Amino acid sequence: MTLLRNLHHCFFLHLYQLGNQLLPTQCLLCGCPLKGELLCEGCEFDLPWIHSHEHRCQQCALSLESAADFCGHCLKQPPAFQQSFIPFAYQYPLNSLIHCFKYRRKLASGKLLGELFAQYMMDCANTHPDWRQPDLLIPTPMHWTRRWHRGFNQTDLLSQYLARATDIPMNAKIVQRLQRTPAQKELSRSERQKNLRCAFYLSPKSHLLVKSKCIALVDDVVTTTATMRELSQLLIKAGAKEVQVWALARTMDN
Repeated sequence: MTLLRNLHHCFFLHLYQLGNQLLPTQCLLCGCPLKGELLCEGCEFDLPWIHSHEHRCQQCALSLESAADFCGHCLKQPPAFQQSFIPFAYQYPLNSLIHCFKYRRKLASGKLLGELFAQYMMDCANTHPDWRQPDLLIPTPMHWTRRWHRGFNQTDLLSQYLARATDIPMNAKIVQRLQRTPAQKELSRSERQKNLRCAFYLSPKSHLLVKSKCIALVDDVVTTTATMRELSQLLIKAGAKEVQVWALARTMDN
């Protein structure tokens, strides 16, 4: 049975590789011709990866100039989430890929970002000294009117890639966004926190789904952590044992 399964896997891998050769693609960043890939090696090397040797806050992953364990904001106002796993800084050219995905509906960019994100999380599971496997993935919810206007929730799609790669179930219906708040990107830290008060809702039935669970909140970009703080506090109050933040990118200048 094992031999048959291996032969079956090899057969479909061969078909996949053959399909890549027959259906050439272009690098999403520089446009050079490729054989099925979405990013060339040079452009992948140029992505703003956050390297493990960099000093970062152990909770929110903010870049630190000193060798401290936590940033000032997490020391003064500790968030309810325990740690963050974030592969990229929100800088060029990654921010361009995210923008194309979110606002121009370039699903090829979303596929690339999802695959890079999933590979990073699988590497963390195998190598991170403090790794604790979550029981559930919850994408950051979007108000239905904004989702209707955009056509999709980008964090749902990213979560689907993560769920398939890590074999961790995801549930996009546990937390709901009740209010369509103003866009966060133009607000200060304090304005963001006020903007999100009472914006999210967790039904009593959903409490049973998160009780005593380790939850990973999934987002595309973390800026001031206001959204993650609000959501993690809601989940901890509902009985979650632990909350982690899984985000694709982190701004490094706040």
